[in-house]
Amino acid sequence: MKVVLLLLVLPIAWGWYVVAADYDYSALSGTYVFSGGGEKCILRLEPNETFTQILSRDGKTSSVQGSWHRYGEAHVSFSAEFIPLVGEDLKPLGAPHGQFDKTFGFFPSLTLAPLPDGPTFRKKLFR
Repeated sequence: MKVVLLLLVLPIAWGWYVVAADYDYSALSGTYVFSGGGEKCILRLEPNETFTQILSRDGKTSSVQGSWHRYGEAHVSFSAEFIPLVGEDLKPLGAPHGQFDKTFGFFPSLTLAPLPDGPTFRKKLFR
């Protein structure tokens, strides 16, 4: 009985780990949404390391395209085209940056600096 249980639990645990530990561009790509501080931002990350940002602030909507670069396990930086959000800190040279996290290992979110309290985007599960 213990062997059968072990043979069932190990593949499930391994499958969860494979998904939870995947911070590749294709795993992180998708549409992320932020709403707060009078702003609404839709951030579309593509697996080819490009992004599209649509930001609504003060009744005006802006749209930009640029590139994103993942470094370390879960950190990310954006090109200069990225429009900073209210409350976001930039790197010394002005680059927007942040960190990905996964709730339960499956549901990615993106928090911009200052970590861990910066603006947080939630990934849309469905288009």
